[in-house]
Amino acid sequence: MKSLTRAAAAALLALAGAIAVPGAAHATPLCDQPVPPPACGDQDPDPDPGPIDTPPRGALDAVTFTGNGVRVEGWAADGDTAASLQVHVYIDGTYAGSTVANTYRADVAAVYPYFGAYRGYEAVIPAKHGSHTVCAYAINVTPSGATPTGNPQLGCRTYNAPAISNIVSFHNGQQWMISFDDNVIGETGFTVRWDYWVWYTIPGTHERVQTPRYWTYTLPAHEGTGRVTMPDQRTINATRLTVTAPGFGGASTTDLY
Repeated sequence: MKSLTRAAAAALLALAGAIAVPGAAHATPLCDQPVPPPACGDQDPDPDPGPIDTPPRGALDAVTFTGNGVRVEGWAADGDTAASLQVHVYIDGTYAGSTVANTYRADVAAVYPYFGAYRGYEAVIPAKHGSHTVCAYAINVTPSGATPTGNPQLGCRTYNAPAISNIVSFHNGQQWMISFDDNVIGETGFTVRWDYWVWYTIPGTHERVQTPRYWTYTLPAHEGTGRVTMPDQRTINATRLTVTAPGFGGASTTDLY
């Protein structure tokens, strides 16, 4: 009987030794699994991106030649500042001047109420007659610590303003008159040239040919810009009329009646 008891006790001890006792758990976070978000250290799952630069908005609405410059009109605003923006103007790719966007524009406020109404700009920038391209740029205000987005272009427009245009010679019932558009400021006067022809008899023959001639005279300067109408000294057999503002340019017409 004692032998049986000892055998049973030995079997129980062997069974107890075969059973493993679990130790303390050591969990490893699965940081590559997005759901649910793991707690891998102290990192912020949605870090603050920091200051962001919002580009200005606006437009170049109109460009009008004024005789010695161009009037630029438009609006500009920047969501990063409540201050009025600087607007720089370039003509044919060259810096020509600047203005500030601080005039009243109810239409801007109606579409962008958070910008307010005083976001318009209007200024005359020195410019010459002829055909030129005008571009406007809003000067960006960058928050501290943000990466600048640059100065956006508000638009470009082209104007064509010859020194002299729309020349007309007409008879008012009493005398010949000349009329034209003066598009420049500061001229000292105008030079009028009439091209005409006369009959010329070839010596020793009775054959006559038309021979070209021309003559010129001057007209006084005109204050400002606009339509100029003055008495003319038109010749007979006229073929071409040319009006020039010395130092600025001129124009011609053959549409004579």
